[in-house]
Amino acid sequence: MVNHVPNGVVERIDDFGERLLYGDQPDVVGELRDDLRIRIRSTDAGTAVCVYLTEHTQSPPTVRDRGSYVTTIVDGIDARLRAWGVEPPESYEYMHTEDGTHRYEGMLRLP
Repeated sequence: MVNHVPNGVVERIDDFGERLLYGDQPDVVGELRDDLRIRIRSTDAGTAVCVYLTEHTQSPPTVRDRGSYVTTIVDGIDARLRAWGVEPPESYEYMHTEDGTHRYEGMLRLP
Protein backbone atom coordinates (compact mmCIF):
# COMPACT_ATOMS: atom_id res chain seq x y z
CA MET A 1 0.00 0.00 0.00
CA VAL A 2 2.90 2.40 0.56
CA ASN A 3 4.42 1.82 -2.88
CA HIS A 4 3.48 5.39 -3.95
CA VAL A 5 5.04 6.93 -0.84
CA PRO A 6 8.71 7.88 -1.32
CA ASN A 7 11.12 5.74 0.70
CA GLY A 8 12.47 8.77 2.54
CA VAL A 9 8.99 9.60 3.86
CA VAL A 10 8.36 5.97 4.85
CA GLU A 11 11.65 6.04 6.80
CA ARG A 12 10.64 9.29 8.54
CA ILE A 13 7.27 7.81 9.52
CA ASP A 14 9.01 4.69 10.86
CA ASP A 15 11.36 6.94 12.85
CA PHE A 16 8.30 8.83 14.11
CA GLY A 17 6.68 5.58 15.28
CA GLU A 18 9.83 4.24 16.88
CA ARG A 19 10.55 7.48 18.73
CA LEU A 20 6.97 7.55 20.05
CA LEU A 21 7.72 4.24 21.74
CA TYR A 22 10.48 5.98 23.72
CA GLY A 23 8.35 8.97 24.67
CA ASP A 24 9.88 11.45 22.21
CA GLN A 25 7.83 14.13 20.43
CA PRO A 26 9.19 13.68 16.89
CA ASP A 27 8.25 15.63 13.76
CA VAL A 28 7.98 14.41 10.17
CA VAL A 29 8.61 16.57 7.10
CA GLY A 30 8.73 15.15 3.59
CA GLU A 31 7.99 15.65 -0.07
CA LEU A 32 5.53 13.15 -1.53
CA ARG A 33 5.42 14.61 -5.05
CA ASP A 34 6.45 17.89 -6.63
CA ASP A 35 3.08 19.34 -5.63
CA LEU A 36 2.39 17.47 -2.34
CA ARG A 37 4.22 17.61 0.98
CA ILE A 38 3.52 16.22 4.46
CA ARG A 39 4.27 17.54 7.94
CA ILE A 40 3.48 15.79 11.21
CA ARG A 41 4.01 17.70 14.45
CA SER A 42 3.25 16.44 17.95
CA THR A 43 0.92 18.79 19.82
CA ASP A 44 0.83 17.08 23.23
CA ALA A 45 1.30 13.68 24.82
CA GLY A 46 -1.68 12.15 23.02
CA THR A 47 -2.05 13.88 19.67
CA ALA A 48 -0.20 15.19 16.65
CA VAL A 49 -1.35 17.28 13.71
CA CYS A 50 -0.82 15.89 10.22
CA VAL A 51 -0.68 18.52 7.48
CA TYR A 52 -0.69 18.02 3.73
CA LEU A 53 0.46 20.99 1.68
CA THR A 54 -0.40 21.03 -2.00
CA GLU A 55 -0.17 23.38 -4.96
CA HIS A 56 -3.08 23.07 -7.34
CA THR A 57 -5.62 25.26 -9.13
CA GLN A 58 -8.44 23.85 -6.97
CA SER A 59 -8.91 23.29 -3.25
CA PRO A 60 -11.47 20.51 -2.71
CA PRO A 61 -12.89 19.94 0.81
CA THR A 62 -10.51 17.06 1.67
CA VAL A 63 -7.08 16.07 0.43
CA ARG A 64 -8.42 12.72 -0.83
CA ASP A 65 -10.77 14.66 -3.11
CA ARG A 66 -7.66 15.59 -5.11
CA GLY A 67 -7.95 12.27 -6.97
CA SER A 68 -7.17 8.58 -6.84
CA TYR A 69 -3.39 8.93 -6.95
CA VAL A 70 -3.32 11.33 -3.99
CA THR A 71 -5.81 9.07 -2.18
CA THR A 72 -3.45 6.12 -2.67
CA ILE A 73 -0.57 8.12 -1.17
CA VAL A 74 -2.62 9.30 1.82
CA ASP A 75 -4.02 5.81 2.40
CA GLY A 76 -0.49 4.41 2.33
CA ILE A 77 0.70 6.91 4.92
CA ASP A 78 -2.34 6.24 7.12
CA ALA A 79 -1.66 2.49 6.92
CA ARG A 80 1.97 3.02 7.94
CA LEU A 81 0.89 5.22 10.86
CA ARG A 82 -1.62 2.58 12.01
CA ALA A 83 1.17 -0.01 11.98
CA TRP A 84 2.84 2.09 14.71
CA GLY A 85 -0.37 2.38 16.73
CA VAL A 86 -1.16 5.90 15.51
CA GLU A 87 -4.81 6.45 14.62
CA PRO A 88 -5.29 8.85 11.70
CA PRO A 89 -8.46 10.89 11.17
CA GLU A 90 -11.21 9.88 8.80
CA SER A 91 -10.23 12.77 6.52
CA TYR A 92 -7.78 15.63 6.20
CA GLU A 93 -9.86 18.78 5.85
CA TYR A 94 -9.07 21.88 3.81
CA MET A 95 -8.02 24.72 6.14
CA HIS A 96 -6.84 27.63 3.98
CA THR A 97 -4.67 28.70 1.05
CA GLU A 98 -1.57 30.85 1.36
CA ASP A 99 0.52 31.95 -1.63
CA GLY A 100 -1.09 29.26 -3.80
CA THR A 101 -0.43 26.43 -1.32
CA HIS A 102 -3.51 24.66 0.05
CA ARG A 103 -3.32 23.33 3.61
CA TYR A 104 -5.20 20.20 4.74
CA GLU A 105 -5.12 19.06 8.37
CA GLY A 106 -6.17 16.18 10.56
CA MET A 107 -5.45 15.18 14.15
CA LEU A 108 -3.60 11.93 14.84
CA ARG A 109 -4.21 10.02 18.07
CA LEU A 110 -0.89 8.74 19.36
CA PRO A 111 -0.41 5.41 21.18
